[in-house]
Amino acid sequence: MNYLSLLEIADLLAVLLETGSVTAECIDTSKSETIGVYQREGFVPRECIGTVSSWQTTKIRILIHWTDSPSQAEKKAYEIAELFDGFEDMETEKHIIKFAEVKAVRSIGKDEKGICEYIADVDLIYIEREI
Repeated sequence: MNYLSLLEIADLLAVLLETGSVTAECIDTSKSETIGVYQREGFVPRECIGTVSSWQTTKIRILIHWTDSPSQAEKKAYEIAELFDGFEDMETEKHIIKFAEVKAVRSIGKDEKGICEYIADVDLIYIEREI
């Protein structure tokens, strides 16, 4: 099975949000508006007894590093959460995200430059596309 990568999720999010400032496993802290996609928990492949699984799960954390305005940062965090809540059969380059569940959205304060940060924890269930 070809597993869903963080880069694939970041690319999808960049298209949906119409921004080029979405990265995987890092953010550019010199920017005041950027989003990072991280692995929330260690990846464990789903195993089935007697058959090969057609679906997998991944747990991600999205870091929203967004302006010095708490209200704008919160608005962007909930915009992203709403995007994921609406996922059903969302296609990426190599996968189809069958379902997404937002587990939590919360503020983690401001960074050393005063930029507001939120995180959104999301679980994804996906299958590999037949290409």
